[in-house]
Amino acid sequence: MKKYFAPILTLLASALIMCAQEAIKVDRVDFNSLRDDWIQMEIELSCEGNPSEEARHKNFVENIKVKVYLAYTRDASSREYDYYTSEAEIIIMEKGDDNNVYFYLPGLIAERDNLKQDPDFYYVEVSVDGEAQKPQKTAMSSNIPNIDILNSFVSKADSEGAANEHLLMPIYLVSGVELGRVSKLPAFLRRDVRN
Repeated sequence: MKKYFAPILTLLASALIMCAQEAIKVDRVDFNSLRDDWIQMEIELSCEGNPSEEARHKNFVENIKVKVYLAYTRDASSREYDYYTSEAEIIIMEKGDDNNVYFYLPGLIAERDNLKQDPDFYYVEVSVDGEAQKPQKTAMSSNIPNIDILNSFVSKADSEGAANEHLLMPIYLVSGVELGRVSKLPAFLRRDVRN
């Protein structure tokens, strides 16, 4: 019995360590319908501290990129999808911080393509200092059951999403629209093109 118990404990301990090593957790992803058919994507993040040996300070996580992937059915019979991607960069979060990141799809796009509030597939990829964190179950739709399907989805979104590039926007690029319920925004790093 002991020879089976020790490997199980080791496996559980390593799983806990792997979870603890993620600097930023995706706590929840939610989609909301807004006025004039706009769709809001809300991502709740929490900061677990910085596990990196090279961290300037263990309580602060910097250079956080949040990239989102969405897919809405275009033609169910041929299993064709419209893909939307966008990203936002957070300058810094402190251990214990809870922040929200918001993305928006314009109402006229939702109306034109008859998009429902929730996409058929979604995934939120979090990177810290240019290194993608391990995929988190709370960061993806329930119909992405394993890493192979996730990788296929991300690959298709990257290759087939060019037609919808820039249509899904982070909150700081949206104006003239009621943004819905918004709270706990982080400090964003904006890389807008300047003249």
